[in-house]
Amino acid sequence: MRRLVTACAMLALAGSAAYAEDGPRFLNRTGQTIVKMYLAAAGTKNWGADQCKNDDEGMVDHNERMTLVGVKSGRYDIKLSEQGGRTCVAKNIELKEGAQFVVRDTDLTECSK
Repeated sequence: MRRLVTACAMLALAGSAAYAEDGPRFLNRTGQTIVKMYLAAAGTKNWGADQCKNDDEGMVDHNERMTLVGVKSGRYDIKLSEQGGRTCVAKNIELKEGAQFVVRDTDLTECSK
C-alpha cells in the first residue's frame, strides 16, 4: 500500500512539473495572420528567435493559439509581422508559463510597412 501511495505522489508531482514547464500560450486576436513573432525583455530591443518557426504551419491565424518555446514568465515587448507586410510592437505584455495571453489590435504600436 505504501508503494502505491508513493507511486501516485510521484506521478502527481511529475505531472504538475511538466505542466509548469509549458511555455506561455499566445492567442492571436489582432485580426491578421502573424508570420513572425519576436520577444524581448520589456524596454529592450534584444529580440529573441522567431517564435512562429515553432508553429507547425509557421504562422498564427486570427483566433489561433501557439505555445511559445523557451520563454519564461515575465514582461515582454513583442514584435509581430503580419502576412500583409506590416510590423508592429506590443509593449510590456505579461507572460506566465502555462498560461494564455492575448494580443489585440489595440495593443499594437510602432507599426510600419
